[in-house]
Amino acid sequence: MPEKLPVYRIPDFTAARGMAQGFHVVDLQTHQQKHAFIEAPHKHDFFLLLHVWQGSGTHTIDFTAYEVKPHSLFFLTPGQVHAWNLSPDTQGTLLFFSPAFFSNGQESEALRQFPFFRSWQHAPVLYADAQTLAPAAQTFQSIQNEYKAALPLQADALRAYLHLLLIQISRLYPSQQHRSGTSTWPHQLYQLEKLVEQHYRQHQPIAFYANALHLSPKYLNELCKENLGKTTTDLLQERLILEAKRLLTHSPHLNIAQVALALGFEDNSYFSRFFKKHTGATPEQFRQKG
Repeated sequence: MPEKLPVYRIPDFTAARGMAQGFHVVDLQTHQQKHAFIEAPHKHDFFLLLHVWQGSGTHTIDFTAYEVKPHSLFFLTPGQVHAWNLSPDTQGTLLFFSPAFFSNGQESEALRQFPFFRSWQHAPVLYADAQTLAPAAQTFQSIQNEYKAALPLQADALRAYLHLLLIQISRLYPSQQHRSGTSTWPHQLYQLEKLVEQHYRQHQPIAFYANALHLSPKYLNELCKENLGKTTTDLLQERLILEAKRLLTHSPHLNIAQVALALGFEDNSYFSRFFKKHTGATPEQFRQKG
C-alpha cells in the first residue's frame, strides 16, 4: 500500500524484555515524554488499551474525535489510525499487547469475544465513573506492579491479569450488547471482517464473501443487518471509504488518480463519484479540508 503513515510495533516503545513478550504497560505521561512522535497520526500492529483517570482533550480514531475525560477507556485494534490532543494534566495508563501474547502462540479468535474489540459494532471508547471502574483500575495497577518485577513465570502472570482485565471491562457494557453463548454471529462476522480486510481493494461481489463463509448471500446480508444494522454492501463500501480517507489525508504524495488506483478503481471519475456519494465531498474537497 503506497502509504506514508507510520505503523509502530511494541519494540518501538520498549526494551528487549517487553519485546520478547509482546507486552508493554506504561504511564501515559511517561510514554508521551519519551515518544513525542506519537502526537501525529499513526497505526499499530498490536492491541491497545488506554485508561484515563484525569485530564481532558480529544482522541481521534479513524476520523472520529472522541472526548477524553476522567474514567474513560479507549480500545484500539491493529491497523486503526489514531492521534490525540491531551491537556497537560492528563494522566492514565497505556497497555499494549500482541495477539500472539494473548493466545500464547496458539491460533485463537478469543479476543473477538470482547465487545470493545469488535470495531464494526462498537465505538472504541467506554465512559464510566471511578466506582464502576475500580476493579479494572486495580487490575491495571496489578499489571504494572507485575511488569516492573523480575519474577518467575512473569509472562504467564501478565497474561492471566490481562485476561481478567478484559473480562472486567467487558462486564461494564450494557447487558443487551452481550449475545447468548450459543450464538455464532461473532465468529462469522469476525471471519467476514478478516476477509473484507484482505480483499476490499479487489471489489469482490457479496457472493465471494458468502461462499468463503459457507453461507448464502441472502443469509450473510441478514446476519449483517440483524447484528450491525448494515448490509454487507454497506460494510464493503464503508471500508473503501475509510481507506480512501486515510490515503487522502496521510499520503499527500499520491494524486487522486493514484489514490483511486490504490483502492482498485481503474476509473478515476467513478472513484470521485463514489467518494462524493458517501461523504458529500469530492476527494479533492476532502483533502483540502483535511
